Amino acid sequence: MLTSATVSVPALAMTHAADDALPGTTTSFIQHSRLTGHDYLIQVALPKVAPPPGGYPVLLVLDGNRHLDLFTAARDVLGRSGFDKAPANLAIVAVGYAGSDEQAAATRATVTTLRYKDFTPPLTSGTAPAGTGGGAQFLAYLTQSLPPELASRYPLDLERPALVGHSLGGLFALHAQQQQPEAFGAIFAISPSLWWLQENDQANWPLRLACSEAAGPVLIAAGGREQSPQPQRNDPKRDRMRVQRAMIDNAHAYARQLGERCPQTQVQWRRYAGEDHGSVMWPAARSVMEMLLGAR
Repeated sequence: MLTSATVSVPALAMTHAADDALPGTTTSFIQHSRLTGHDYLIQVALPKVAPPPGGYPVLLVLDGNRHLDLFTAARDVLGRSGFDKAPANLAIVAVGYAGSDEQAAATRATVTTLRYKDFTPPLTSGTAPAGTGGGAQFLAYLTQSLPPELASRYPLDLERPALVGHSLGGLFALHAQQQQPEAFGAIFAISPSLWWLQENDQANWPLRLACSEAAGPVLIAAGGREQSPQPQRNDPKRDRMRVQRAMIDNAHAYARQLGERCPQTQVQWRRYAGEDHGSVMWPAARSVMEMLLGAR
């Protein structure tokens, strides 16, 4: 069912927490995953209020090195909803890569390589391009390896966290929704790189989507300028790529198809006018917070 309803993620069971997990702090740790072979920088931004009895509800943010500050600011500003309101109680868990500095060209290239490995799903037929197709292992890391470590450090409700991803991270978020719908309270796929599936998994395109009664709500979104040429940049090759990858059309079609095939799942589609592939995260962060905090 494709709708525009506002949704929320409930807090369920509180985990054991460390004494030094203070409200209003942001702390981090590095965790190595045997499943993926990668070292992850996990940053946890706790809200300024004490945890509820069940623990803080959680938003998992992919590309955490890049997006932690944006989502933390969105929570702290939008979650208050006026001077007379209490701050939002949402904990933000940003999952990024250890030792990465996206301002440096060398580490940007390394992060790109890691993202292609972690965020792309295994193909249903054929052979995935080298360095891709590790989505199943990364999903297992998020659902099996990361939660116990978080539980030992912070008062979090980890039963069904929400998950947000952008670009390749958005593609992974949709993969997670299809493979383990019961694991996530809500899925936010912003500008998902569905072109990767279209190019590499043609036997499964159009996608054969699965439905589950356990699936939480899904938001799929894209920027209104993502597949339009930008003559001011004088980059014809990139303009052709933008058109060919059809970010808006593919994302909209996926949302419509998921809503039609799975009427029990709340599916929202949003197109942010005037936004490109990078700037779309600004309004998207607001939408994510409105949905997660809307029922407060």
